[in-house]
Amino acid sequence: MDVHLLVYDLSRGMARQMSMGLLGFQLDAIYHTSIELDGREYVYDGNVVSIVPGSSHLGRPMQRIHLGQTQLPMDVIEEYLDSLREIYTVDAYDLWRHNCNNFSNDFATFLLGKGIPEHITNMPQTVLNSPFGQMLLPMLSEQINAQKRARGGILGIQQQTPGSSVKPRSQLHQHAGQVQPVNDPAELDAILANHQDSCAVILFSSATCPPCRTLYPVYDELAEEFGNKCGFIKVDVSQAFDVSSRYSISVTPTFITFLKGSQENRWSSADPNKLRGNIELLMQMAWPLHLHQSLNLPTFANPDAEPVIFAKVPPLSKLLAKMGVAAERPAVQGVKDFIENRSNDGPAEATLPDMAGFTDFVRDSMTQLPPELLFTAVDLLRCGLIDPRFSGYLAEERDHRTIIAVLDHVNSLQDCPYALRLVTLQMACNLFSSPLYPDQILLNEKLRTALTQLISTSFLDDSHNNVRVATASLLFNLSLAISRKRQDAPGESVPESDQIELAASALEAISQESSSAEALEGMLLALGRLAYRLPVDGELADLLRALDAQDTILKKRKDFPDMRLINEHRFRNTISEINDTLTDISLDPRLMPSKHANNAAHEAPLRASTPAAALRSSASTPSLRSRDGTVPPHARMDPGGNVRVVVRVRAFLPREIERNAECLIRMDPMTQTTTLMVPNDSDPANLRVAKSRKIIEEKSFAFDNSFWSHDPEDEDYATQEDVYNSLGEEFLDHNFEGYHTCIFAYGQTGSGKSYTMMGTPSQPGLIPRTCEDLFERIAAAHEETPNISYNVRVSYFEVYNEHVRDLLVGAVPPGQAPYYLKIRESPTEGPYVKDLTEQPVRNLNEILRWMRIGDQSRTVASTKMNDTSSRSHAVFTIMLKQIHHDMETDETTERSSRIRLVDLAGSERAKSTEATGQRLREGSNINKSLTTLGRVIAALADPKQQQQPRKRGMGMGGSAVVPYRDSILTWLLKDSLGGNSKTAMIACIAPSDYEETLSTLRYADQAKRIRTRAVVNQDSISTAERDAQIAAMADEIRVLQLTVNDTSRRRERDVKEQEEKLEEYQARVRGLQRLMEERSLVAEGKIRSLQTENEALRLHLKLALESLKNPIPTVTIQEPEEGIEGEQPEGENEGGEEKGDEGEESDDGYASGEGYEKEADDMQDYMHGLLKDLSLFRRKIGDDKTRFVEGLLMHELMIGFFILCMEV
Repeated sequence: MDVHLLVYDLSRGMARQMSMGLLGFQLDAIYHTSIELDGREYVYDGNVVSIVPGSSHLGRPMQRIHLGQTQLPMDVIEEYLDSLREIYTVDAYDLWRHNCNNFSNDFATFLLGKGIPEHITNMPQTVLNSPFGQMLLPMLSEQINAQKRARGGILGIQQQTPGSSVKPRSQLHQHAGQVQPVNDPAELDAILANHQDSCAVILFSSATCPPCRTLYPVYDELAEEFGNKCGFIKVDVSQAFDVSSRYSISVTPTFITFLKGSQENRWSSADPNKLRGNIELLMQMAWPLHLHQSLNLPTFANPDAEPVIFAKVPPLSKLLAKMGVAAERPAVQGVKDFIENRSNDGPAEATLPDMAGFTDFVRDSMTQLPPELLFTAVDLLRCGLIDPRFSGYLAEERDHRTIIAVLDHVNSLQDCPYALRLVTLQMACNLFSSPLYPDQILLNEKLRTALTQLISTSFLDDSHNNVRVATASLLFNLSLAISRKRQDAPGESVPESDQIELAASALEAISQESSSAEALEGMLLALGRLAYRLPVDGELADLLRALDAQDTILKKRKDFPDMRLINEHRFRNTISEINDTLTDISLDPRLMPSKHANNAAHEAPLRASTPAAALRSSASTPSLRSRDGTVPPHARMDPGGNVRVVVRVRAFLPREIERNAECLIRMDPMTQTTTLMVPNDSDPANLRVAKSRKIIEEKSFAFDNSFWSHDPEDEDYATQEDVYNSLGEEFLDHNFEGYHTCIFAYGQTGSGKSYTMMGTPSQPGLIPRTCEDLFERIAAAHEETPNISYNVRVSYFEVYNEHVRDLLVGAVPPGQAPYYLKIRESPTEGPYVKDLTEQPVRNLNEILRWMRIGDQSRTVASTKMNDTSSRSHAVFTIMLKQIHHDMETDETTERSSRIRLVDLAGSERAKSTEATGQRLREGSNINKSLTTLGRVIAALADPKQQQQPRKRGMGMGGSAVVPYRDSILTWLLKDSLGGNSKTAMIACIAPSDYEETLSTLRYADQAKRIRTRAVVNQDSISTAERDAQIAAMADEIRVLQLTVNDTSRRRERDVKEQEEKLEEYQARVRGLQRLMEERSLVAEGKIRSLQTENEALRLHLKLALESLKNPIPTVTIQEPEEGIEGEQPEGENEGGEEKGDEGEESDDGYASGEGYEKEADDMQDYMHGLLKDLSLFRRKIGDDKTRFVEGLLMHELMIGFFILCMEV
């Protein structure tokens, strides 16, 4: 494939024009780069984004540089890209040191062994070194951070580019299968050949076929789920005529499955359930379960186990000083900077160095450096391999020249220095930091042989514990890769000769180890991984038997009496798991070839008495009958957590014998299948079925157990004891191990549920037998280990008419209303019954007494179908708590479990039972709860539910709500059906009722697919730890008390200050109110004065106008003479004459009328102006008063609001 570098200019030409003036040097572009490969463009923009080349909003690239061609397959490239996605994230983006150009350089280095042009990768640092760049640094960094927060990217390529894709972090290193469209016969043959050892399925469809389109989503989901184990092919018959004619396809959709290269099945149907069922059956046949998967081996079955990586980085300056002049080479200095930057600032700040130059240096060092100094070069290589990009590059190096050169050189040394051997082993462990290297090691014979030789020779170093620890770590990493390959593909990925050499070296090292518990732990884990799920008829299994691996492991318990191998619980579990694995390989007759059958059969009865059997169980003297080989493999709890489903058929009832009923049930004890046969038309019980238009046919179902309890004379007759030994005993084992369990009986009324669960005094059922066995085990445990204490409590309640009633409080007196309990839900324990009586019991008699009290209180009645029909669902619960104190380790282990035994009322038809009134209402509620139980089972059995993570309140999946709350019964059984519990369902069926039996069997068949996730409810703590916790809690309580007291005092002080401020504000408000009242009185006085003055002016104006309109004539009044001498003065006479003359001219008094009118008009205008000014003045006074009052009111409101806030 061609590899191209796409170069964009983010400045769009501005950098070329302005860089010289701003930066002082010429910059041709602001480079943004990406890698074009296989028709996709890969770019780092906050995330590693895949887009169509040139389709982003950046437009067409400025340059398209051909970097070279790569021969790596796309699956390898995708795996490496996943490693880069863990480093190139949104948070890690740095404009200057960790940008798109660094991603392009790392990706190109992996693909071609060389990076992109240096002037592109060095561009940000060159700009940053300039004064202008330093000035822009804060602003650009803040802008970049804002863009990251706003849109999760820098340039918005993911958001603005159609067809872009970003792989979620949860899907990294997980490559889901895809449907492969095929139209050519040769291409189809090639795909089938690739799945010659597994399986494949072909869907023949057509573009014009509507049913085909409805199956496409289901087919795609199956491809994603099983695509790595099965080939999913789609053929369009309208285009691939040759392919369709080869297989004679006449109708679509048609499916053909292939198993081990041969056609296995063919069907034409658009039923998605049938498609899923057939594919799951195909997967079971192609990938049968190994017996180890039925064992409880969490350490070896853990899919998330990680390889051992030696990530410590020494002082590199001292390391290079020891190297001498060779350390001055640029490639060495580049790797040193890479390691230091990665160690100090994280992987995001480290760019891959010159890998080609460094690998040349490492190969040259094998001959140029003396053996005592060669460890410096190898240790530098080890530190680089910590980074998955570094190890990913070396994983795709041609012929693995560098790593093989180091390994071959170390293996060839006669007396290899301790430091060189140690760092070489650690370097080999760090190869597994990349997910690419394990496959290369397993496929490349030369590399694998060199590692095997290094392991074998290093185990012989008995003078250095660190060497053996590192060797065990390398063996563990290699065994982990082999174990994972066994799970992913059939057959062995590594030749058995290599595995035999590794196992023999491990066993020899285990037998010789006497000083290092850490080394022994690594050896045990490595050997267990190597033996887990190995072919039982292969040479490796024969080797483990021949070398007596089991005895070799058990002897180490004596060699390390004071080491944590004995005392540490985790270590004991590891040895127990390895012991289980090797024991089943060496002793189980089903795993051995026929030539060993006789010996295995002779040894099997002794298994329960061997130390292995005792070591395997973590319960307090649990019964081993369910684990010693007497129980067939199908009767064991499925390792995936499926609900255990068994079916039991009862004998004929008297009414069935009277009507000569026919038994419709047939059971095969070998295959555990139950067959429902077609009923006889003469049977009145099945007359309704015969008259219906449904097609009646024989139905077969396979369950974990089929109990034939119909004919006591039959040799396969299953008694009450047989049922308990096969089911109840094993579940009691789980209870002692700390698991919650639940067993419930399901079926129509009169099918034998109560008999199975409770039984009779002469034939006790599951519940009494469980109680008896429980106290027998407790009594035996007290004799063996008196430092274990047990606490047992019981509760008993019934669900009657959708109400919960406590059965241990006695029967309700006649005429008194029953007291019903309420249901609550705890976030940790799930649904529970509030105020339910829990009685402590110390022996079998007490528990039986409480059981009888509950049975007497239970609601039963007679119907036509059953004389003692249960009218309620009864739940009997046993709570078991075990407290074990280890005197040697001073460790206290508390283990709690719950045994829930449920006797369900039977489903019934009103026509069959002839129920009326109260019985009819009871039957209706029973059928409602059982119908809801069926819906819950159907929802939980849906594979879509199981593929999705749990969500609170949504059962086992998030796609659809499981209807737990639609019924009281299903709500209470929520944890048992889909939560933390190991659950079993006993489907009780009648032998002669076809329709009811078929319904029960279908429900049971659905329940098989329910998966629960039970966990051990255990808490381990030493006395010292408990004391330390108590002391820490006491200190925390004291601190909290001081905090509370301080807070109270501070609150009181704050309240007092607020009260003082409140009083101050209230006083100020009162003062302002008084001031406002005073000013209001003054304003009102001024207004009244102005009004009075206004009225006076109006009156004056009115009088003035009237006087102007009606003037009063001027009258001259002469004063009488006062007796002066007879003649007047001269002047006076003259004046009198003048006035007399004038008086003659204006004798009437109106001579000057025009002058008066003018004066009147002037006076009127003046008075109008005065009135206008007076009106304006009055309005101004009124406005001032309003503003003054409103201002005071607003001020008062603001103060009141502030006081209210202070009080709040």
